[in-house]
Amino acid sequence: MTVSFKQANTLIIDDYPGMRAMLSDFVRNMGVVAVSTASNGKDALNQLNTGKFEIVICDYHLGSGANGQHVLEEAKLRELVGVSTIWVMVTAEKTPDMVMGVAEVRPDDYILKPINQVQLQTRLEKLIARKQSLGVVEVAMRAKDFGAAVAHCDQLLKTHTVSPQEVLRVKSNLLLTLGDYAAARTLFESVLAQRDVAWARTGLGRVLFYTQDYQGAAALFGQVLADNQMYIEAADWLARSFEAMGDVAQAQKVLQQAVNLSPNSPLRQKKLGDTAVRNGELEVAQAAFKKNIRLSEFSVHKNPAVYAHLAQVLADKGAGQEALNVLKRSKADFRFNPVAALQTAAAESVVYQKLGQPALAQAAMVNAEHLLEELAGKLSSEILVDVAKSHLKLGQKDKACRLFAEVVKNNHEDTQISSQIAAVFADEHMAEMGQALVQAARQEVIDINNQGWYWPGRANFSEV
Repeated sequence: MTVSFKQANTLIIDDYPGMRAMLSDFVRNMGVVAVSTASNGKDALNQLNTGKFEIVICDYHLGSGANGQHVLEEAKLRELVGVSTIWVMVTAEKTPDMVMGVAEVRPDDYILKPINQVQLQTRLEKLIARKQSLGVVEVAMRAKDFGAAVAHCDQLLKTHTVSPQEVLRVKSNLLLTLGDYAAARTLFESVLAQRDVAWARTGLGRVLFYTQDYQGAAALFGQVLADNQMYIEAADWLARSFEAMGDVAQAQKVLQQAVNLSPNSPLRQKKLGDTAVRNGELEVAQAAFKKNIRLSEFSVHKNPAVYAHLAQVLADKGAGQEALNVLKRSKADFRFNPVAALQTAAAESVVYQKLGQPALAQAAMVNAEHLLEELAGKLSSEILVDVAKSHLKLGQKDKACRLFAEVVKNNHEDTQISSQIAAVFADEHMAEMGQALVQAARQEVIDINNQGWYWPGRANFSEV
């Protein structure tokens, strides 16, 4: 792609035909030859999936369905746009909630309407000058050759690129992806030696977090927020650090402050809800889960686990019928999704148990167990933990322990998961059993690694 724009494949996304036509004319007048348009989020994602675009100009409001934030989130998650793609968000709205939500998905620029050609061209010229050198890095990243991508970043830095900060940020993320924490730390410290910037200090905090220096990480994230409370990424990491240290109350406090500043992140609302459940703050959890469901209606982050967690919160508050209604909606929203069916069935079992209907509770759990068997090897640790919790609440201790032990063994180096499982047992007044289960499961993995042998049923976790 060149600064002349002529080789830039460009996509205009806007639900209003007049605006699509105007923006298309603008970029054609700049010399762009290849211009495509999309009228909604679904059409945009289809085009991004089938073709590569150097420039995307997207309105925030796209009528019914996904908005511009949803489209950019999904495009990034599915790797439909890369580090060299220019994404410009256009909107007439400037409410703080919307601006913060858009900022968190990191478009390259944000332009308020009314917009004219001179304004757009000036912005695009600056962006192209900043990002045009990253094409070779993106090719390596798409091939999952992250080592080569790092090498390309180093070469760009040697040639005195016009956007060294951009290249350094890309390189730092690559090093974290590779797990090369020593090199990442050196990079962040070298940047901070020149200038105290939030992204580098947050990155250094992430290095400390990944190397299990949670207290040091929390101190760095706290410094970032003290200097700039709007740098919400640091708040998310600060909450994770507190959680890793076992201070779930402080983690919730940080998350609540973050959602007050930027309430339109479904992922953060889910995290707040889950954290509030652990703290017994059911009102906070209910509000966060409901907000998540509203925000993620057309989002790639729409998650059946949130419906299940909300239903269990409602059941704990004595609103059993409302809980069943939430699960009914989950069945409608996630039709033909066996993983969602599993989560819904496990939650139903708990709700029916709370309603004093043990036969229905047992029937729901039998359904969940059938799905669990069908999906063996395809489920995340979070889902397995949720099903195990349901077993525990139904008094099915043996089945719960087997699932919890499986999760610990599959994540034996993840101290946070082990702590979360121990906390589940503590909440059920079985703290000693939980600690013994975690210790036995982790020890089994150590024995396997040290001695290289294993036979089924080696440990009876229901008796620990």
